Amino acid sequence: MTPEEGVQTYINSRKSELSQSTVYEHTTRLNRFLEWCNETGLNDLNDLSSRKCRDYLMHRQDDIAATTLENEMRTFRLAVEEWEAVNAVVDGLSQKVKVPTANKRQQARKVAINPDHATAIEKYLSKYEYASFRHVMFTIFWKTGARSGGLRSLDLKDFYPEKYKRPVIAFTHRPETGTPLKNDRWGEREVPVSEPVGELLQDYIETARHDVQDEYNRKPLLTTKQGRPQKTTVQRNIYRITQPCYIGQECPADKDPETCEWTSYNKSSQCPDSVSPHAIRAGFVTRMRNKGADFDTIGDRVDATTDVLKQHYDTPTPEDRRDRQMEWADKL
Repeated sequence: MTPEEGVQTYINSRKSELSQSTVYEHTTRLNRFLEWCNETGLNDLNDLSSRKCRDYLMHRQDDIAATTLENEMRTFRLAVEEWEAVNAVVDGLSQKVKVPTANKRQQARKVAINPDHATAIEKYLSKYEYASFRHVMFTIFWKTGARSGGLRSLDLKDFYPEKYKRPVIAFTHRPETGTPLKNDRWGEREVPVSEPVGELLQDYIETARHDVQDEYNRKPLLTTKQGRPQKTTVQRNIYRITQPCYIGQECPADKDPETCEWTSYNKSSQCPDSVSPHAIRAGFVTRMRNKGADFDTIGDRVDATTDVLKQHYDTPTPEDRRDRQMEWADKL
């Protein structure tokens, strides 16, 4: 069995139990393995040994964060288990696939945007790029805690300027036309936003939104000239605008923005001080917790369980933890 056939066998075995977006994530992770196979000349899974599994781990750990490596190797081990079941690799190989566990410090590193930094980005975009694609995209992330897939799924009709007497953004699962939600139809929800956010969206629609349709003849809320923004478009724009130098702040790495290679649109993710959409979502969750919101309320807004919020999104500082206890001090 070739590596390509093996990956497809694994994906086919999981499709019925995983959401469409999770299948996509597993496919993406295993594509890294296929790239390594091409580079090393591994053409038959029967030649995959514990030594080569370790070589693959060593190859990947040089390029990615600890949490990403853990997720990739966990998926890889699941795939090896499936290959054992169909006799494509030697029995017991999956038990020899090492899955490094990121410690809590590594898991928290860069996982949540600093609220002060987010506020500074808001102010900059409001002043210099009001109602632009980047302004609206960042605002939706920071005010709703949406995932990238949720943001991309939004159609023009999903924004209600005055539903329930206030602006509302509705997230809808539409897998048949290319925009599934992470948790399928259970992830569908209506998220109220403030009047200023509603006004911003209205201004964007009237002044900056491209009047385009996607390949399914749907009208996206957020648009590029070509239609609905790709996931990489969203990611790269977020990485760029979260760089301190983008909003005029000093570079923590003491680089000159005029010559720094990280200011390139395609390389902004390499900047150690830029953050991903996931980090904005985590920052939103932490901010809501600091404001006193309970996990059920937050979970309803961002479509996540309490366990997931605690493990992956709520990243309070020691000061945050102390302040959360202050209001109870006199009640006990």
